[in-house]
Amino acid sequence: MAITKKIAAAAAAVTLVFSFAAEAAETLRVGSMTVYPPFEFLDSNTGKYEGFDMDLIREIGKRNGYDVEIVSMGLDGLIPALMSGNIDCAISGLTITPERSEKVDFTRPYMNAGLTVMTTRENAPKIKSLKDLEGKTLCAEIGSSGALMMKRIPNTLIRTFNSAGDAFLELNKGGCYAMLNDGPVNRYFLHQKASKGMRLVALDFVVSDDFYGMAVQKGNKKLLKVLEDSLTAMEKDGTYQKIYDRWFGATE
Repeated sequence: MAITKKIAAAAAAVTLVFSFAAEAAETLRVGSMTVYPPFEFLDSNTGKYEGFDMDLIREIGKRNGYDVEIVSMGLDGLIPALMSGNIDCAISGLTITPERSEKVDFTRPYMNAGLTVMTTRENAPKIKSLKDLEGKTLCAEIGSSGALMMKRIPNTLIRTFNSAGDAFLELNKGGCYAMLNDGPVNRYFLHQKASKGMRLVALDFVVSDDFYGMAVQKGNKKLLKVLEDSLTAMEKDGTYQKIYDRWFGATE
């Protein structure tokens, strides 16, 4: 009888452990640089993270029974956090690059946000190609794909900032000549600040394709498949388009 009780107690303990593990597995820790509207930003009225990426990952969480926990961090901290296991995935207007793909695994692209030039109205007529940026002082968001591209332009001085918004403001003050940044972010910023003394313009030509993907720790095929399958389902049933239209419909 005593042996039976011990076995039962041990079984109960094992069940409890697995119960806790299952409960922990339901939380999806999502890293994001939450100062990148319209993809991710803190709504000061609700105290909640909002944006295109936030809607996308919460819908994925809802479909798969995850409790989505947004972990706010700098863009340059996302890859290290994935590598160390401090977060499960990252969604943050994160461009798929060969350098990043060596360290983490990406989903297929969920958006092509081509890099475009942001500059002042005074400088805009002088810029027809990247060659016109050679030898200039340029602003950049630290760790961004635009920053990486600008480093390849000969004889430039790159001034880095913690967010695209900070870089835009410095550009508006004349602290640099131009910057490369994701097209949708440029347009959204100009739309939001149109009546606030901005003298910035986004040029029409696309410097390079800029494919966004969600990232997971290298080798995490299970979570990668969940994200991929959810994206496919959302595209097929129209949910992706509804989320896209909410944030970009007015500017496309």
